Amino acid sequence: MARHRENPSRWLFGGVFEVLGRRNIPNSHAYDLKLREDLLGPYVKRLWLSYKPPGRAIRLNFETSLDQIDVISILEKPYAGEPFPGHGKINHPLAVIEVAVKQDWQDWRGALQHMKGVYVIHDIQTGKAYVGSAYGDDGIWSRWCQYVDRLHGGNVALKELVGQKGPQYARTNLRFALLESWPSIRASDELVLARESYWKDVLMSRQFGLNKN
Repeated sequence: MARHRENPSRWLFGGVFEVLGRRNIPNSHAYDLKLREDLLGPYVKRLWLSYKPPGRAIRLNFETSLDQIDVISILEKPYAGEPFPGHGKINHPLAVIEVAVKQDWQDWRGALQHMKGVYVIHDIQTGKAYVGSAYGDDGIWSRWCQYVDRLHGGNVALKELVGQKGPQYARTNLRFALLESWPSIRASDELVLARESYWKDVLMSRQFGLNKN
């Protein structure tokens, strides 16, 4: 089961897997698995469950937890990713942006690929902000794909941060939000760059944040 990002007691059924063998990887719990489609196969990615694990246990026996698991709902179609929340409600860690890009969530792509805009990335551990923009022919979706590819988007300070803290730190602690966005055909690059500079001043991301210019 996969835990919901915002509701820790809500889980999506991911399937029943048979353990075929253990991999010879030192200091690792690594196994060769096979999805058993004959066991609840039609409910994979469709069955939402409610379950509150006891304490901090991370490895539990299914048999001892079964009577604590309740069915919430069954989706008509398999889960295909978090619905696009709207341009003004994006407030997501890089890890979620990464999944959206790699799984090609169509509603996210459709909403962002033909939009120019100004965005902010916060390091939630330090509160430092990086203000960036998407303009030209790229669009917001294409620009954010670059962050997924390299985790830092080519930005000097973010490149230093990822180099020091590592990829997992970036995925967990870099949070993305849109400050302003416009359809590409309606906004000039000059407008986008001017608004980017404005937000750098407002958020003081040059003096106290992660912008170097």
